[in-house]
Amino acid sequence: METTENKSAEKMETTEKKDNKIIIFVILGLLVITAVAAVIYLSQRAKTPEHSLVVVSGGKEKIIDIDKLDTFSFSGTVANGKGEKKEVEGEGLMIADIIKTSDYSMITVTSDDAYSAEINKDEMDKAWLQIEDGTARLIVFGDKDSKRNVKNVVRIELK
Repeated sequence: METTENKSAEKMETTEKKDNKIIIFVILGLLVITAVAAVIYLSQRAKTPEHSLVVVSGGKEKIIDIDKLDTFSFSGTVANGKGEKKEVEGEGLMIADIIKTSDYSMITVTSDDAYSAEINKDEMDKAWLQIEDGTARLIVFGDKDSKRNVKNVVRIELK
């Protein structure tokens, strides 16, 4: 004969199995939704031609070939989030030399993975694009950490 305790234990075990199945289905559902959202997002992102960047000003886009830019040697000091300083040397140019206008108050520099950083107009004398192997990297000298050092820059938007 089954005791009340055995029936209760079986009922709890069955309930736990159902709960586990529900949790697994919810997790799988969320994974599918995330994957679909990622595919949609990535397919809708504008592609920038290789070895180039887009400058957006007044709603107009201009594609600039990175390999055709006149670069200069530069050097300076940057700091990471821990405050550790590092000397940076390379070939590149000031962002102000690329945008060639003063009709903005801020720019947004965006990488190929959509990471972006903003630079105020009064900081432009510290903002450089390091050009290396057909890619551009934003370097802002004097920052207390390197959060605005954007790699693989593909877009500069004037605001």
